[in-house]
Amino acid sequence: MAHVRFVESGRSYSPKISISTTGLIGLNNGARKRFGVDKYTNCFLSYDAETKNIGIWLTNDKEAEGSFRIRFRSTGADIAGKSFLAFFDIENEETLLYPAELDTANMMISVDMTKGKVRGRASKKQSLELTGICDE
Repeated sequence: MAHVRFVESGRSYSPKISISTTGLIGLNNGARKRFGVDKYTNCFLSYDAETKNIGIWLTNDKEAEGSFRIRFRSTGADIAGKSFLAFFDIENEETLLYPAELDTANMMISVDMTKGKVRGRASKKQSLELTGICDE
């Protein structure tokens, strides 16, 4: 078997979804490539309140009621999901990052909202709380 050169250095290939405080749902390059998002123009969003799981259903049907346009960026893709998040009363005080998986039984990207982590570096207060210096 021949070797295949890895050219994605400096980027995470672990599929992740971010949800910002402004309602932007972002897919990193790992999610974009692993789930073949480039083949699609739109998506549908769903939410299971019992399991706290968001579903992203990819489609090319731009005219379908309730579909969201996928915007492609150099670092991944995003969906303007503010209305969806507001409808289901999903709010974040900070941008959170979630692991993403392909749910093959339902053919959707699955986002477990119970596994969110603060994106980027922890704030000074969070760092102090983690070390036990600040207990507020």
